[in-house]
Amino acid sequence: MVTACMPASVAEALYMKKKAGERAMFVAGGTDIMPARQTAPVMIYLQGLHDLSRVSRSGTVLSIGAGCSYTQLIHDELIPLVLREAMQSIAAPAIRNAGTLAGNVCRASPAGDTLPVLHVLEAVVVAGHLADSGAIVERRLAIEKFILGNRRTALRPEEMVLAVEIPCSSYENLTKMQSCKVGGRKAQAIAKLSFAGICRVKADVLQDVRLAFGAVGPAVVRSRELEKKIQGLTLTELADKKNDILNEYAALLQPLDDQRSTAAYRRQVCLSLLEDYLTL
Repeated sequence: MVTACMPASVAEALYMKKKAGERAMFVAGGTDIMPARQTAPVMIYLQGLHDLSRVSRSGTVLSIGAGCSYTQLIHDELIPLVLREAMQSIAAPAIRNAGTLAGNVCRASPAGDTLPVLHVLEAVVVAGHLADSGAIVERRLAIEKFILGNRRTALRPEEMVLAVEIPCSSYENLTKMQSCKVGGRKAQAIAKLSFAGICRVKADVLQDVRLAFGAVGPAVVRSRELEKKIQGLTLTELADKKNDILNEYAALLQPLDDQRSTAAYRRQVCLSLLEDYLTL
């Protein structure tokens, strides 16, 4: 028997989770758990919680509530264009109307459509739990610290994701933003691989570069060490060192053969997308 709960507030939802413990599961859009036929003795439905459905900018931080659907975010001009474009490739309108960005993060699939973009945007996941005093206690983790591997996150049993935060400096005044998903078709397809890149060029010098790949490892592949090597290069130096950069990234990719694609195809296309992106 399953008990369905409809909390009236975030605090009440967290109280229900605290009381039920690991017997309870939060459900927002449910677009990932329904095909997998996942269930729990206690299902806590988060639809209709206005505090989780807000997008706001406070100072230098953009906050995206955990209940915001893809469709809502695609039409919100506060959301960085590169992220809106990535969400437009997710499934079909019916799924985008229900599915949430936070759900994509919590699912922690290596093929998650938004994850490479969130990595290059330096996203931070805000988790919360209910203290004994009744106050909501928040914990912030960089997305690379939150997603630990394939379907594994750092979310604690008593916590739920409250929001995804993006520093505005990560996407403002950039020279080039790009995301690309390669699938078997344009809609209703799980990614064979994905790529996201962000850079800033000033006076022909790369001042900032962030690159990430999806579906070619147990989690998104991003190397801050290699990015530091690329930063500071002139565009001429970048062109001269492009083959070396491609070889270093090739060593980081860990694609697998599966029913959707081959490892060789995934590696080659990732490197081709990177080569194209670095042609500035």
